[in-house]
Amino acid sequence: MNAKAVGLIILLILLVIFSIQNTQAVDVKFLFWKSSTSAVLTILMSFIIGFLAGWLTGRFRPGDKTPPGASPAAPPLKKEGEHSA
Repeated sequence: MNAKAVGLIILLILLVIFSIQNTQAVDVKFLFWKSSTSAVLTILMSFIIGFLAGWLTGRFRPGDKTPPGASPAAPPLKKEGEHSA
């Protein structure tokens, strides 16, 4: 087994332990909405929403002209004897 597989297995085991230990119900209130759900689902949903917000913020920067998924082009090479301004 490679290191990636071992790390993934350890993470999954920790996730199962965390899930088993946090099954109690918690009340979630947001504006006029109220819900009662398990602590694990509340934490998982918070993580997913935060991840998506961060990913979308980093993906669509207003000043960035590079298309999503593309690497920016390398600057042109300087000719011998040229100096930068």
